[in-house]
Amino acid sequence: MRNKRIATAVATALIAVSMTACTPAPADAEREATIRVWNPQDQWRKTTSFYQDNVADFEKKYPNVTVEYVDIPYGQYEARYNAGFASGRDAPDIFMGQVSYYGGALGIAAEAPDDLQTLWDDKLTPVTSKNFQIDGAWHGYPVSTDLGMQLYYNQNQFVEVGLDPADPPQTFEELREYAQALAIRDGDKVTRNGMALRYSGNPTGIVDKALPYIHAFGGRLYAEDQSTAEGFLNSDETVAGIQYMQDLVEKDQVSSLELGVPDDTFAQGLSSMTFREGWYEGWLEQNAPQVNFAVVPYPDGEAGYPQVSLLFNWAWMVNDNSPNKDIAWDWMRTVSDPELDLELAQLEGYMPVWTENFSDPWVTERSDFNAVERQISEGAGPTYDAPYTNQIAVTIGAAIEAALQGADVRESLDGAVAEVDSLLERGER
Repeated sequence: MRNKRIATAVATALIAVSMTACTPAPADAEREATIRVWNPQDQWRKTTSFYQDNVADFEKKYPNVTVEYVDIPYGQYEARYNAGFASGRDAPDIFMGQVSYYGGALGIAAEAPDDLQTLWDDKLTPVTSKNFQIDGAWHGYPVSTDLGMQLYYNQNQFVEVGLDPADPPQTFEELREYAQALAIRDGDKVTRNGMALRYSGNPTGIVDKALPYIHAFGGRLYAEDQSTAEGFLNSDETVAGIQYMQDLVEKDQVSSLELGVPDDTFAQGLSSMTFREGWYEGWLEQNAPQVNFAVVPYPDGEAGYPQVSLLFNWAWMVNDNSPNKDIAWDWMRTVSDPELDLELAQLEGYMPVWTENFSDPWVTERSDFNAVERQISEGAGPTYDAPYTNQIAVTIGAAIEAALQGADVRESLDGAVAEVDSLLERGER
């Protein structure tokens, strides 16, 4: 069972003792030590050099501390993390990962000290905050504000088929109609996606990209109290969301399972529409400046607007077993800064995490700001923070992949329920 933060009324003397215990003693500024910071995100490699150049206050405070920044290849990070944490000898002091797993399932991520609990509660955007907490306590500092995905569309291709770029689809039914108008086929072969789908690769990515479809029809992956997936993963609503995706492939023939990943096909002009997160805007501007694209909020589904839900809740965390945990938390205090937050967001192209930065012109003048406003106003959707969410997502992603390849949707989801329930139960032990 995951640790609970319990507030208990006690005598004044005991409160003082408790507060002292919860507030770590200041680290010895003269200590000689090396702390390792691991970044496994291939898409955010500028972050490493940025922090190397922007933690002068930390370096001044700890002149005898060496900070080693290590970029871990994304495809190898889980194996590298597992080996490092298991051995204890080659483990990071600070690392990027998902709070629900490294804090909830493995107990590796340390609970943030009281001062950071207060700072992050007060200053960071509340829309995604639960994804970085365990039982209401912060265990990680968000890397970016992932507000879910938005609809990216190629304006030139809209004009090409007689659609008005100023009038994008407002409902999932219209999304389907637009996709039919935009798709290009050579016989039964789709040569341009009307709507690009994530259909292969890491199963976690597949289910993450399926969430807006599931939520648009009122479905969800498992119960809010994490008790079961029965009646949720295989509900009529979840089935309808995945059936919609399968129909784009098989019935409507507007989504190819052969052209490639949506990021690439949209940039190449081989997809007219796709769902992607806010960081993709910056990526397109840097890597596909020839694409005349626009960004708008999701269309509304039968159950309304698909609210913000995350499976990839990337955060910086401190290794609870680190011998230099106190110094690591001071590094976290240094980077928990609104100016650094905005500068890094601009550098990497994603959304900042400090609430005050959402009023900065760099955010308000982005082409996706209308989508950002809608996402913030709609608030958070289902929170998927079960301790073994990664493993749950792999199981569900495999079921969705099978459905996209033509398997019966309900049978595929039914078949995943028992394994998901086993993982949910394991997380509560």
